[in-house]
Amino acid sequence: MGDSASSSTVQYKNEKAVLCNCNQLAKIVRAWTDANTGHRFYGCVGRKVAHGYESCNFFRWFDVKKPHGWQHEALIEARDVIREQREEIKNLREAVQVQELKRENSNDVKQTSEECKALKREVLILNERSRVFRNVLITSSVGFTIILGVVVTMCK
Repeated sequence: MGDSASSSTVQYKNEKAVLCNCNQLAKIVRAWTDANTGHRFYGCVGRKVAHGYESCNFFRWFDVKKPHGWQHEALIEARDVIREQREEIKNLREAVQVQELKRENSNDVKQTSEECKALKREVLILNERSRVFRNVLITSSVGFTIILGVVVTMCK
């Protein structure tokens, strides 16, 4: 048929009621290869079997004449534009995914930063409490020692 197997299904009425080898109504498909750009053909739709579809690989040209001249050139240009746009759409979708990941990571960083600040505040509070408890312990120890000394002195 041509250089590559690029084609697209086009909804044309199968007015001639062409049947494939499976006795199914053949689908009309448009070829997008360089050699057959825009040339339509009949192809097997396939039939459902146990695990998918089975095709008889039926093929017959729908168009008697191939597109030629300016029509052929216009079809090739249109096909190339469509391919470029598909590639651009694919690249833009990938860029959007990257941006979404960056945004999610940015949100994670913000949340982690807030958690870190909260933990730092908690550490400062705990350090202050520790200082207060240390001072109370030292004061209590000194007071206990003085009272113990007074009691020992009085007992003598």
